[in-house]
Amino acid sequence: MLEELKRKTLHIGMGFWMFYPLILERVPALLVVLAMLFLALFILRPHVWKKAFDAIARPEDYDYKYLIGPLIYICAIGICVIFYPLFISAGSIGIMAFGDGFATLVGKRWGRVRNPIDRNKTLEGSIAFVAFAFLAVTFSMYFTAPIDHMADVVTITSIGAIVGAIVEMFPFEDHRKNGILQRIVVDDNFFVPILSGLAMYLVYYFYI
Repeated sequence: MLEELKRKTLHIGMGFWMFYPLILERVPALLVVLAMLFLALFILRPHVWKKAFDAIARPEDYDYKYLIGPLIYICAIGICVIFYPLFISAGSIGIMAFGDGFATLVGKRWGRVRNPIDRNKTLEGSIAFVAFAFLAVTFSMYFTAPIDHMADVVTITSIGAIVGAIVEMFPFEDHRKNGILQRIVVDDNFFVPILSGLAMYLVYYFYI
């Protein structure tokens, strides 16, 4: 549990990326993503920076020789920054960080009712996902979204949090194949930000 808490603390900490539109435009943000990708691919490796690798690694990371979790994060961030408005892409990362992070912590500590889609997850975790994702991203969009009415922000973040929670419920691990690319892509942490971001963008584009 201590190791999981450490990883989820890092996972949630990455959520502060949702404030990046306050200081970065799209191109500088992509340069930061590329720098992070370089770090994950070439520096944070067991034969290069072993202490840092060991501090973060899960057992599967030693098989792949890469930190799979950070690679998933970086790929998802990059796609969101490229395709969505800056405040939407930032919010989608916040949904992944705070929603998924607290869903795991709450589910493991207080979860009792099993998710019928994936028995390894709980209803309490899904509720925590929606609550923490909604609160965190609503707070960040108050500062980053070019939207005049707070009710519109609440509508966008509510949809994003709910979609993210639904995506997170599915058992992606049951459909993975061999290969590092498939491992990175077939993961809730990859699809949660992309699909929740898409949902928020569609609401913003067609409704707001």
